[in-house]
Amino acid sequence: MPTGSSYPSSIVAPMKPALFVSAGTALVLLAGCATTPVPEEKVATLQTTQTSTPPAPSTATKADSPRPRERLDMTPADLDELGKPYMQCLVDHGYDPHDKLKMPPADMAKAETDCLGKKPLPPWEYDTANPESLDFIHKLVLCLRGKGVKYVDEVPPEPGADRNMFSFGGANNDSDSITKGLNLTPVCEKELSVGGNR
Repeated sequence: MPTGSSYPSSIVAPMKPALFVSAGTALVLLAGCATTPVPEEKVATLQTTQTSTPPAPSTATKADSPRPRERLDMTPADLDELGKPYMQCLVDHGYDPHDKLKMPPADMAKAETDCLGKKPLPPWEYDTANPESLDFIHKLVLCLRGKGVKYVDEVPPEPGADRNMFSFGGANNDSDSITKGLNLTPVCEKELSVGGNR
């Protein structure tokens, strides 16, 4: 989980005794081949004007726009800024960030559903929709271990999760592993994103 995130704890992966870290895009668009149709032959006519139906007004709205996406190079301040529309939507639905337990679970679930279109997606490297994400996490864990983080492990994603994750600290919450892991994760992410440890 990127540090500095202000998302409600019920919306991001919960912090457990072992500190979880998640992040994790560029969308790949595939275009099919198409052939150009042969133009029709035009026949001259006496008609000099042609009436046409004006194009229908666009029905696209902001709700149709894609969800924002986090990037590995974002700072905590960048992540907070990216998440502001989502947080504001939750607040508009009754969520109180200063009293997170005040909102009934059913109301919170409805707010999360209604605001989903504004919720930032994880970095593509951590996205469960990315078939290479688990390989990225595996390499990241190996990189961290290679840099001296003793307790760092891959964490299987829960059903429906949008982020693949890893954890620091082990069963005993080893503080040295947590501190080193937090400090070295951006280093390993950068190394992997430019082709290291492949």
